[in-house]
Amino acid sequence: MRIVTTILAGTLVVCAAGPGLAQAQAPASGKKKAAPTAPASPDWPANAAQSIYLARSTMTALQQAVETGNFTVLRDLGSPRFRAENTAGDLAIKFQALRLTGADLTAVAVITPQLSTPPFLDPQKQLHLVGLFPTQPLEIDFDLSFENVDNRWKISSIAVTTAPAPTRQNSDIGDKDKPAK
Repeated sequence: MRIVTTILAGTLVVCAAGPGLAQAQAPASGKKKAAPTAPASPDWPANAAQSIYLARSTMTALQQAVETGNFTVLRDLGSPRFRAENTAGDLAIKFQALRLTGADLTAVAVITPQLSTPPFLDPQKQLHLVGLFPTQPLEIDFDLSFENVDNRWKISSIAVTTAPAPTRQNSDIGDKDKPAK
């Protein structure tokens, strides 16, 4: 269990880090190269692991805010612009419908999101993640944007809705009369 926890913790650190995490290895000849400096603002979209981490962690923060009614931490995870434009009370009002429906977002912690478009940067260098978590009976649709602040992706906008999930077709539907094996 300790090995799994250590691997998971290491994976989260790698996923959460920006491009400055990777360091050049010294060549075998013994000459040392100067370590590259981390860019002030990455001009690349997040890779798959980072996208999953960002979507899950943001949605988990939203779940906790919806569950407790306290949107302070969600707000504090945002970029300076996001925090300036949203009070915790504003976010509580914005997500009131989600709270009133009693939607359970906890499944986002273990279900892999399905992105409807690859992660992309807009002209303002905002990272966009758009997709859904294929949960039942409601799927969780999201449109998330992140701003790079000190080489870390911070929430710049968040839109989340739930909708009835499509009915899954079972391959055994026509075999109701057959005994289970």
